[in-house]
Amino acid sequence: MENKFRNELLTNNIEFNKKFKDLFEKGEIREFNESLNKFILRDRSSIWINNEPFAFKDLFHLNLNEGRCKRCVVEFVLLLDKFGIYSEAIECINEYFKGTTGSSYGGHWYLDVYYNNEVYSIDTSLVIVGKIGSFQKLGHKVVRKLDIDTIFKEDNDLIDYYENMNLNKSNL
Repeated sequence: MENKFRNELLTNNIEFNKKFKDLFEKGEIREFNESLNKFILRDRSSIWINNEPFAFKDLFHLNLNEGRCKRCVVEFVLLLDKFGIYSEAIECINEYFKGTTGSSYGGHWYLDVYYNNEVYSIDTSLVIVGKIGSFQKLGHKVVRKLDIDTIFKEDNDLIDYYENMNLNKSNL
């Protein structure tokens, strides 16, 4: 899977590139693994972009995640909750993201997932997983954290969407 956003950021920002490669080489961040990709495939809900329906997986395979970090993160939080996994959407600022698609001031979203007594951070724009500290090293400065109840309070329309999500609940 090509990652246009990440590749452009790594190409255009030498300092970010150095931090990213250092964390990757040390194993502090890594690509989405097969298990995570299979989990994403469980979401069969229609995500409408420019009056066209897409599946969650399409956002990654067609580079539609660029400039849609909040949408991807909220979708992931809803999906995880459906399977009983607690997560939080994290709004942050990252100076390296200034001027990128959808982020004139460096605003960005990622999520923290609480699973098997561990906390994992997932960045749907960079398509990486890591520990909280590694995301801070990449420049992610937390502005606020939203659990699913807060997400629903801020966007009531998501309640109906959540209730009607089309999921593959069997193992893939």
